[in-house]
Amino acid sequence: MNTLLWAVFPYVALALFFFVPFIRMIYRPYGVTTRASGMFNRGVLGTASLLLHWGIILLFLGHAMGLVGGVAGSAFWVDLFFYVGAVGGVMAIAGSIIALIRRFTVPEVRALSQFDDFAVHFFLIAIIGLGLYQALVDRIWGSAFAGAAWFASLWRFQPEPELMAGAGLLTQIHVLLGLLFAAYFPFTKLIHVWTYPINFAVRPYQSMRTAADKFRRRWEFGLRSDKSFLTYLAAGSIIVLLAIAFLIGQPTRDGFDVAVAEVDGGAQVAARSDQVGYALYVSQCARCHGIDADGNGAGRNSPTFATLPRDLTAGLYRFVSTQSGIASDADLRHVIVNGLPVGGMPGFAALSDAQVDSLVAYLDFVWVDRPEAGPAVNITPQPAFTTAMRSQGRELYAANCSACHGQTGAGDGPAGAFIEDYPGHLLPPANLAAGAIKAGADPVQLYNRIAAGIPNGNAPLMPAYGYLAPEEIWALVAYLRREILPDSLVLAR
Repeated sequence: MNTLLWAVFPYVALALFFFVPFIRMIYRPYGVTTRASGMFNRGVLGTASLLLHWGIILLFLGHAMGLVGGVAGSAFWVDLFFYVGAVGGVMAIAGSIIALIRRFTVPEVRALSQFDDFAVHFFLIAIIGLGLYQALVDRIWGSAFAGAAWFASLWRFQPEPELMAGAGLLTQIHVLLGLLFAAYFPFTKLIHVWTYPINFAVRPYQSMRTAADKFRRRWEFGLRSDKSFLTYLAAGSIIVLLAIAFLIGQPTRDGFDVAVAEVDGGAQVAARSDQVGYALYVSQCARCHGIDADGNGAGRNSPTFATLPRDLTAGLYRFVSTQSGIASDADLRHVIVNGLPVGGMPGFAALSDAQVDSLVAYLDFVWVDRPEAGPAVNITPQPAFTTAMRSQGRELYAANCSACHGQTGAGDGPAGAFIEDYPGHLLPPANLAAGAIKAGADPVQLYNRIAAGIPNGNAPLMPAYGYLAPEEIWALVAYLRREILPDSLVLAR
């Protein structure tokens, strides 16, 4: 599905967007029209038109900045995209809403309207509205890093659908609607964008045609006709996009270079994607964790996150499976692939093994003075969960867990009211009864969490209970899965 959505359909949409206008210009040149209705309700139309047209111009400029910034790994250009795009988006969506209301409420305009007159506004409102919602409400900004890298891969003719697969759901919907709109665009009156009347600037004061030339459809390139403007604009757009994809290159970082990754017992396997190491980190992670991996990404303060993104240079990873509380490469890989959905971090399961390994290698590179992870938690084979085990687990839970997680697992225990993950930032214990378990609710992950705890430097968020006997930890797991966690979460595993 990822290949269909992000590697096949984009080419279909782009082909329609760029080539159908030429076909329409050849076979139906007089159908390339705006079907103007300016004689009715001109005052409202003027306001809507100014807002819509200038807003869309700003949006195009902003997206161009975001594309360049995302491909080059420049936080400055991506931030500039935010401001230009936000202003342009507000203007464009306001103009589109006003124009749509006019079409519905002015009888003459409504009578002259066709289906696409309404459809284009619904498309614009949905696409721009989603973008503004993400930027101003969810405050997830910096998706341009992922979107630009993916879009550039299309223009290099080496599509990398996994890059867009790692973006947030709203970003994916926003981009998918944009592609659908691009495919529909040349079949609507918006095709007039390709035919700006540039000949007005070079026409003689009085233009006369002979009878022989009256119906001439000759294609010319002297910037005197709609055909010439369409040709230069389409060709110029394609050349610019190809230049961005091929000439800007990928973000690099001094001292770090990963072109291959070790997988399958140490065999050197070339990454199937051009996006490896730091470039892949920028496209997938920098929007939250920051270009410098210090947790200061543009989307760090999004209300969709349970806490602030991790400062990766400090290496204070919390979902570990080692006796020392230090994350291993396997722990980093698990979180990258599966994400922390409850906490707001998406998973990147669409990435190849080589890509994930290159990300782990980069995290190792930025982790200052990384210590040895130490031995893994010793997990004994999972026994069959019996009634006696659940009863033992209930007693162990009451003695060790209820003070923070509460008697019913709702995360309302008195000892958990003042837990801080960052100074001044309270982080209540997980609501187990609601299934709010960040690292996963399968038996192995629950065992790891009980045995290894949740480290946080010198002040762990959850103590490690590795001193419990393996059968006691399994009893706790049995109790949690059978009596505390919601059935929907348990049955999904």
